[in-house]
Amino acid sequence: MEGKTYSKFPIKIFFLPKDAMENNLAAFAVPKRNFKLAVNRNRVKRQLREAYRLNKHLLEEIHGKKFVMLFLFLGKVKPQYAELENAMAKLLKKLRDENS
Repeated sequence: MEGKTYSKFPIKIFFLPKDAMENNLAAFAVPKRNFKLAVNRNRVKRQLREAYRLNKHLLEEIHGKKFVMLFLFLGKVKPQYAELENAMAKLLKKLRDENS
């Protein structure tokens, strides 16, 4: 079984459907190449986690299908939170619609 990816700048999602899981699993990554200081990487990861937390209800409408996901931040400058949340919502809707 191979994973798939979707992108909506500045986020790329790598995901793998899994059946024998109780919950979705999500991980968040910000490249050291783009943000040298750990404090900046951690801030972007916190923003990504919050955007996911507020929009994960979009995935709960798929009955019996769970995913292992990695969210990768692609941008090179600190993002506005609204931009992140918008991209996260669009990615999760696309994941839901194409895998339901």
